[in-house]
Amino acid sequence: MEVHKHPHHITHKKNWGEYFLEFFMLFLAVFLGFVAENIRETSVENAREKEYINSIAEDLQQDINQLDSIVLKRTVKNMMMDSILYLLNSDPNQHGNDVYYYARWLPRTYRFYSNDRTFLQLNAGSWRLIHNNKVSDALLAYNGMVRTITVYIEQREESLVLLMYPSLDKLFDNRVFQKMLNGLSFDRPDGNPQLLSTDKTEINKFCNEIHFAQNANYYFLAQSKTLVTHARKSLDILKSEYHLSE
Repeated sequence: MEVHKHPHHITHKKNWGEYFLEFFMLFLAVFLGFVAENIRETSVENAREKEYINSIAEDLQQDINQLDSIVLKRTVKNMMMDSILYLLNSDPNQHGNDVYYYARWLPRTYRFYSNDRTFLQLNAGSWRLIHNNKVSDALLAYNGMVRTITVYIEQREESLVLLMYPSLDKLFDNRVFQKMLNGLSFDRPDGNPQLLSTDKTEINKFCNEIHFAQNANYYFLAQSKTLVTHARKSLDILKSEYHLSE
């Protein structure tokens, strides 16, 4: 009787080379996965950085347009202040038309409202996305200047304007002012309206109030010119460093 022997399963023992190969392949897979994820994150951050830069460039251009307008308006206001001071110290009732017209513009302030939508996002924790130190330094310096001039206008100019109102009440006829109103602007009054009082003490008080308001206007005019210059330089740096199109 023939007996069939079942073959035993032969177990293959791995040598150190095969273990090393398996380890290397596992390590390579993990490493490549890490590299791929890092590349993806870098690509995403670079895309977000470019979005922020384009947004900041738009904000800066809007700031520049606004500051150019403010410089022009404050220059005109300064000339009006010069004129009304001269007229009040000579013969105000002889030039009532000019005095009323210039006086009505005196309380008008020209505030600067920076387009800070992107700065607010960066300040919330995204400054790390701006990898160019030259750009981030310029933007941080500009943002600091914006805050300084904004706070100063609120605290200084607004308080000086409030001081004028009692003098305006004593010297000027509200009915003339009312007829001058034209939407958000003012027309010259008809004829040659007279002051309610020609008291030299009251007129001198009003002139002093105009003097201090004019001094503040000089400051804001100079600061606005400095700020718009810095805004233009910052925008030029952005365009140069990130190759932005015009």
